[in-house]
Amino acid sequence: MNSRWSSGRTRAAGLSLLCVLAGACGKDKSPATADPSSRHPPPSGDVAQEEATLLGRDVFLLVDRLAGYAAANQRQYPASLRAAGIDSLTPEIARQIDPRATPPMAFAMFRKPLGHLLTSCRGSIDLLEESALNEGHFTVTCTDSEGRSSPYKVQRASGR
Repeated sequence: MNSRWSSGRTRAAGLSLLCVLAGACGKDKSPATADPSSRHPPPSGDVAQEEATLLGRDVFLLVDRLAGYAAANQRQYPASLRAAGIDSLTPEIARQIDPRATPPMAFAMFRKPLGHLLTSCRGSIDLLEESALNEGHFTVTCTDSEGRSSPYKVQRASGR
């Protein structure tokens, strides 16, 4: 086999690069994380909670549909929203799933994040159980416009 990856030198260089990249992942060296007292608090108030509710309910609907798909397909989650028959765009919200996570992670984000305190929220199938046990309340993790993640409590939409 004459692949450019088959030579020992190329393979060693590739492995070295992979090790460097893997070592750099997950290490946030920003000054805000170095000193917890210097971190800004997450957005709060009515506007942030309204945005978390809007995005969180969409995440809940996504994970509900993903669970329905898995139940009908021998516990196999879809590889994409298209495979599950779910629209990835609404007039206000873009949706995504990460099928590599087990169970898959669902994301809802504003299509036009400018002017919003929060840009996106995420959650997994665990939201369904949490909602069932807490009278419709569940927690989603939302990211604000500065990239910080914070949990928000959301009430499931009535009729669900």
